[in-house]
Amino acid sequence: MPLNFFKLRYIHLAMNKNELLKSCRYYKGENDNPFEGIDQNKAMLWFYERSWFSAWKNKNGQGFDEMIADYVGCGLAPFESKDGIPVTLKALLFNRYAKTAQSQRQAVEPFKAFFLKYYK
Repeated sequence: MPLNFFKLRYIHLAMNKNELLKSCRYYKGENDNPFEGIDQNKAMLWFYERSWFSAWKNKNGQGFDEMIADYVGCGLAPFESKDGIPVTLKALLFNRYAKTAQSQRQAVEPFKAFFLKYYK
C-alpha cells in the first residue's frame, strides 16, 4: 500500500468527539433518526454517519482499511478532498453506495453525483 493510504487511514485518530461530529452533515449525536419516515436518503446518510462516528469513537476506526483501499483504488481519493468530509466517511458511503451497482467502477460517477447532491 502507498504511504498516503496509511495517512488516510489514521488521519482521524487524534480527533475528539466534537471534531468527529462536525464532520457529519446529518448525524448530530442524537439517539433517534430525525429523518426516519421523512427522507429516506437523509435517514440512510444519518445511519451511516452514526456508524462511522461510533467506529471512530469506540474502535479507532477499526475495519476501514478495505473500504479506503477500494475508494482509493477507484480513483476517488482526490474527489472533493477539501470539503471537510473525512475520506474515511466518504469511503464508507462509497462502499454502501457501490453495493447497489454491478461493480465499484460503475458506481464511481453515480456516487459522485449522489454525494454532491447531499454534501454540497
